[in-house]
Amino acid sequence: CFLRLRYKKPQIINLAGEIQEGSIVVANHSGKNGPPALDLHYPAFTAKWGAHEMLGNYAGRRAYLRDILYIKKCGKKPGFRTSFKASLEAIFSIYIYRGMRFLPTYQDGRFATTLRNSVQVLDAGISVMIYPENSNEGYKDVLTEFFPGFVMLAEKYYRQKGKDVPIYPVYYSLPKRIMVIGKPLFVQDMVREGLDRYQIAQRYCDAVNALYFQYVQN
Repeated sequence: CFLRLRYKKPQIINLAGEIQEGSIVVANHSGKNGPPALDLHYPAFTAKWGAHEMLGNYAGRRAYLRDILYIKKCGKKPGFRTSFKASLEAIFSIYIYRGMRFLPTYQDGRFATTLRNSVQVLDAGISVMIYPENSNEGYKDVLTEFFPGFVMLAEKYYRQKGKDVPIYPVYYSLPKRIMVIGKPLFVQDMVREGLDRYQIAQRYCDAVNALYFQYVQN
């Protein structure tokens, strides 16, 4: 298919060994490229978190693609070309999102639904892939901040199921055609260190950046 032609299999550097089922994966977004490439080539079946607008109606998908993804995050200039591209992609993007098994995420009280659904997915032995980087000022090679939603998911699962879910840091680079899978880290280990959610999220952000510095940058 078209996606396999664009996102050819990268070199996969797996530092983690066998990937556990029902785990959490935190990865960089790599512009537009991370989610489809990781869906194709990450060596485990995953559901994914994604903006709820992309699973909504056509007008909402078009507006999100134009105003948020292309202009705000990818730095495209407003104008006819960007609007046309967003209008075209909004026609078929919902089918790609559904095919990639996206769970809609929200920035309000409905986020509780995302957490509840994600716990059910993990409990079924399916991993959940999350792209938690703060991309409000665009996508970057070196990540500056992780939002702590994935930490909240791990905490919720631990409270309900008594299991500390392994969380794998992953870095993907389309230009270098490299995917690096780091060893899993555990939220409860960091809780015992006295770290709060934001500090834990930053620890994972640093882990993903370390994969970039060690295996991708050079």
